[in-house]
Amino acid sequence: MLRKITTFILHCRLEDVMAAGFSLALLLFFLTRRVFHTFELNGHDIVFILLPAAVLAVKSLLGILFAPDGGENQEASTGKYLASFFRPLAEIFRDWFPFFLLSACYYALFTNLLLRVNPSTADPVLSRIDAALLGNQASFLLERWINPWTTDFFNLVYFSYIFSLPVVAVYFYTAGTKPVFRRVMMGYLTLMLMGISSYLLVLAIGPGSYFAGHFTRDLNGHAVSRSVDYIIRNGRVAYDCFPSLHVGIPLLLSLYLRDYCRRLFIPALAYVVLMCFATTYLRYHYLVDVLAAFVYAPVAYWLNDFLLARWPGESIIAAATVSSANPKNNLTADAEPT
Repeated sequence: MLRKITTFILHCRLEDVMAAGFSLALLLFFLTRRVFHTFELNGHDIVFILLPAAVLAVKSLLGILFAPDGGENQEASTGKYLASFFRPLAEIFRDWFPFFLLSACYYALFTNLLLRVNPSTADPVLSRIDAALLGNQASFLLERWINPWTTDFFNLVYFSYIFSLPVVAVYFYTAGTKPVFRRVMMGYLTLMLMGISSYLLVLAIGPGSYFAGHFTRDLNGHAVSRSVDYIIRNGRVAYDCFPSLHVGIPLLLSLYLRDYCRRLFIPALAYVVLMCFATTYLRYHYLVDVLAAFVYAPVAYWLNDFLLARWPGESIIAAATVSSANPKNNLTADAEPT
């Protein structure tokens, strides 16, 4: 039985195994800590359990409903007809599922379970590293440049992060380049796993909260800044500083744009630089968080290709892709999608 389970896992898509495995590991972590550390559950703790589990359940249900029909019976039932009709939508969900699941895992970190288990944070250590590098905190050094228009600009840069990955992913997905799409999204998946693991191990709230009351100037902006600040304040996980994925994910995407769409590589790097300034100016991250992103992103880029080259299930996917691919839609490192 164990051998059959192992064989089945090894022949699944790597992204499914990584996303489902990490979600189950988070659930196990929660249940284990619940046994050995008594505390009352609140709404966020319930979300920690239910959100990844719910996405897994939806995926399993769709897999049952839209499984390929082995027969070609002309008198198929209404259910089978609907399954056939909606199968393209199910395939889209199938391609994007692991990344929905990882997003669910990230937002499940709204739970304060982590602080109950480990109430100490890494902010003192991270701030000391910044002080050693700069002689002061980056957010303090940038105070002299604070003005409403600069705050508005960097708030827009920071907020635009939520569109960076979807825009690049949809671009490759709709260009008919599934192998490229999978490589890009697998890189994202790998970096997210590395980032969430760091957030679990290195709890930090960031200079804006850790040094609250020590700043001499407020980040006052116009209506744009107030709107963005409200959204981020209510939608951001509190302890997600080390590393800065706001820098890491755009940097990772720039590496893939270098491979497949070189004309966008330099603009992508310029965007990364702006994001580095935005995260420190707005006091969300320490400088060391930003520097860590320049380690995490290249490692995820390399590790992703390493895993894809050695995962047994990839040979099956590659064979299916070759048999059904249109050569006109295939990208190489020297060709750009149109």
